[in-house]
Amino acid sequence: MSDGIDDGTDDGRLTAMFRAAASEAAAGAPAPGFDHAGVVAASRRATARRRSAVAGGVLTVLVVAGVGVAAAAPSRTSTADTSAAAGSAVAAPEAGAAPAPLSAPAPALGPGRSGPAAPLGPADPDACVNKQDPALRALLNAALPEVHDAVEAPTTMECRPGGGREVHLDVADGAATGLLSVVYSAPGAPAPEQGLPVGWVRAGAPTASGGFVSVTTRAAADSGAVPFADRVDAVVAELAPRL
Repeated sequence: MSDGIDDGTDDGRLTAMFRAAASEAAAGAPAPGFDHAGVVAASRRATARRRSAVAGGVLTVLVVAGVGVAAAAPSRTSTADTSAAAGSAVAAPEAGAAPAPLSAPAPALGPGRSGPAAPLGPADPDACVNKQDPALRALLNAALPEVHDAVEAPTTMECRPGGGREVHLDVADGAATGLLSVVYSAPGAPAPEQGLPVGWVRAGAPTASGGFVSVTTRAAADSGAVPFADRVDAVVAELAPRL
């Protein structure tokens, strides 16, 4: 191969053409517009721009993260506040609710007393009057507890129908002894006689059933006083509403 001289061969001609073109290009090309110092300065500016871009990106990430945390924190606080408010709202009616009214207690009754009940009323009108009627005795024991253990006095055997009730007791009131009789007459039956021998005390009143009750006490022959003479009115007042 030749040194770029056209020797008449194809290779020589091509080589000469390339050399000529290179020389023309070198002669017509402008001088370079930058030197070593310019390249270094441009490199530094590019590096500074990259650092600024990286710092800006990090700042943006931090700002976004901060906004997310700030947005999440109020949300949690709001949820807690809402739960607390809901709990307070539920508890408030319970705390402020008025206590349920209690039913009034039944009035206390005295010893041996019971509540209101229907009056005892007459016994069987076709049967003989029971002269030691247990139902009437129970009412008498409640009205005059001192005769609770008194012995039943002897009575006649006559049969008197009409629905009445009787109790006859041998009683003692301290030193005074005698006979205490309670007679209930059914509605329409004649009331006991009102005349009394000396040494007798009697009281009587209409009853709740429309009958009549009388309480009579008389002294025994050897007694100096009539037993329970000062109690017959109170006993009648107790028995009348219950007969």
